[in-house]
Amino acid sequence: MLDFEIIRKWCEQSRPLFIVGLARSGTSMLQVAFAQHPTMFDIANCRETFIFLRPRQPYVDPIHFPTRAYLKGRPNLVGLREMVTAHEKEHGELSEADSIRAFFWYAGTHVYPGRHPLEKTPGHLRKLELIFEIFPKTKILVCSRDPADVVASYRKRLTKAKEEGLPPEKTGWLDKGVDEMIGVFDRFTKLVNEAVPAHGKDMFMAPYDWLIDSPEGSIREICKFAGMEFVPSMVASEAKGSKEEGVSEKAHAIQKRASDAHKVLSAEEIGKIQAACGPWMDQWSRPGVLG
Repeated sequence: MLDFEIIRKWCEQSRPLFIVGLARSGTSMLQVAFAQHPTMFDIANCRETFIFLRPRQPYVDPIHFPTRAYLKGRPNLVGLREMVTAHEKEHGELSEADSIRAFFWYAGTHVYPGRHPLEKTPGHLRKLELIFEIFPKTKILVCSRDPADVVASYRKRLTKAKEEGLPPEKTGWLDKGVDEMIGVFDRFTKLVNEAVPAHGKDMFMAPYDWLIDSPEGSIREICKFAGMEFVPSMVASEAKGSKEEGVSEKAHAIQKRASDAHKVLSAEEIGKIQAACGPWMDQWSRPGVLG
């Protein structure tokens, strides 16, 4: 039976690291890097859980691969569901916040014992208030990138997905035009700025170019912000992974990649993006604590 007095206390005392921000902006690289740290969940994959956006999905979706992979396999997901089902039969359906608490508590006590939560879902930027409510000691990494490079990365990923034969329902999130992406960038900036007054001291802007230009220096700075010691394996060329749930044994850590937006986008598209996003770029390109 779940004891929510214990679970809430566990969440309040945990020191999680949540990675949010723009998709295609280094969120996966950061998760791979921090999964190598001995104090953090050693996540074997880079899939988003969407747990703060869809708190009930792990308990009602018969498959729900993202959380199954996060919990390192079906047996652990089934174990969590059995505990939640037994509790709800006696006490009623869990609130969204308690559904999230139960998920991370189970992961931290049954799957990654003795470690602190690590998770990356770019869209969790929309749920910062809920994150801080559940985990008051959390640290947030906000990933940003040159907007033209973001759009180019979306387009390349979409092309590859289509070549692999993925259906439209699997690729819709990538199929965005320039105007739609400018709207994404506008919302990103507003969400960050709205959160800074209350939580800026616990938020760190991590620009993509800064990460890839100086992997060790940038990770050392983030470690200092998060109150943890730097570990050399965090910037290894190939980070330790797992074959759990079909994930490759090797996951690439931070690697330098040259911008190729000019190869993917037209000059007109790049100019339009730069004109719309110019006012935000100084903020996006400055690494460091936001408050």
